[in-house]
Amino acid sequence: KPARKNMPFIMVLLKRRLHILPIITFIVIVAGFFTSYGIAVYNGHAEADFPYISYTAIYAPERCIFSLIINLGAFLLAANIYIKYLEMKVAYRRISTVSRDRILNKIALFTGFISAFGLSMVANFQTVDARVGHYIGAGLTFIGGIIYCWMQTALSIRYRRWSCIAVGQLVMSIVLSCSLVIFSVSKAIYKIQEAQGVGTKTDKLRVVYLISTISEWVTAVSLVSFVLTFFKDFRGLSLHLPKIEFTDYQKIAKDYVIRGNGQAVAPVMV
Repeated sequence: KPARKNMPFIMVLLKRRLHILPIITFIVIVAGFFTSYGIAVYNGHAEADFPYISYTAIYAPERCIFSLIINLGAFLLAANIYIKYLEMKVAYRRISTVSRDRILNKIALFTGFISAFGLSMVANFQTVDARVGHYIGAGLTFIGGIIYCWMQTALSIRYRRWSCIAVGQLVMSIVLSCSLVIFSVSKAIYKIQEAQGVGTKTDKLRVVYLISTISEWVTAVSLVSFVLTFFKDFRGLSLHLPKIEFTDYQKIAKDYVIRGNGQAVAPVMV
């Protein structure tokens, strides 16, 4: 109990209410997208209807805010992925003796981490100044994210049959996959036709441009929304903080100045 009193409030909250983590993650990342969008539009750095996500974070100050918030979101996303892995790892000890499921759970963890890392790359490598790094990050985020979502969906259907969670994950995975295909195809068409001089995003290519930008937003929000399906499962979990222990307690007396009653005391010689 004394240790619990000394815990930071956020850690106590997550320990007792771990299911709020997916909600916090969703809010932080989506807020990051729309905050940078709003600031970019307000400053005249992006059009109101409707830029690519990355084009809302080209100039300061929205670029700085985007990087800050999305980096935090990437960390929270990785935390969700790791906790989900630990949950399934413990659950499989009771419900499955199939080694394939444990392997799939580890692969899902790996691909999920790749997706979260890619999101951090997107935040730090802006599309104009570091285009290659930005596109690599976007690829890792979307492709790794889709693989992760389908893996979790497959595991849910396998062990939950057609529960609300399994159906919800299936719907989200389908929407995510379809929107990514639409985004990839429409953006390729837009870039090719723009390079050929067919038109620009303000005239003849307006429709295909909007299809590509809107589908990118749908893809990104759908990917982040997937963590909300962890809400119910996380309600049955509690977080136990890691603890450290000195391997040599005499090290404390040797290396640290001991203080008592508010006054310095000479180091203890052992």
